[in-house]
Amino acid sequence: MIWNFYTVGVCVLTIAMVASAPEKPTGMQNYRVKGIFKCGSEPAKNVQVKLIDDDFGSDPDDDLGSKFTDANGYFELEGHTTELTTIDPHLKVYHDCDDGINPCQRRWKFELPNNYIYLRNETAKTLDIGIWNLEGVHPGETRDCNH
Repeated sequence: MIWNFYTVGVCVLTIAMVASAPEKPTGMQNYRVKGIFKCGSEPAKNVQVKLIDDDFGSDPDDDLGSKFTDANGYFELEGHTTELTTIDPHLKVYHDCDDGINPCQRRWKFELPNNYIYLRNETAKTLDIGIWNLEGVHPGETRDCNH
């Protein structure tokens, strides 16, 4: 009898937890991000910036958009993809700021907050990451020759 009460209790608790979990977007999901990059006191122009959905396992990342910064170091990217679960938006930045003659480019990768994801029927949101100086060393920075 104790086993049955325990099993029923676990089932009821599990159902309650699932019912109270926040709803996650599915289907077409959109993301918009903007910002400015500098290299020291100068604008970081022609820096490649990519907006991706970082997928895990054997599923390749979805490229949501890619641009180069303008003459003022400014960029704005917008993209979308269709997923059954919430996308994992990331920003990848490829640059040669304060790099000397090292091969390939420095790669910064930012994990972006999910609360800027919007669906087709919702008002667009834009994440402004502000101004970043590419001279600094970003935690987890890598080098990338093929992007």
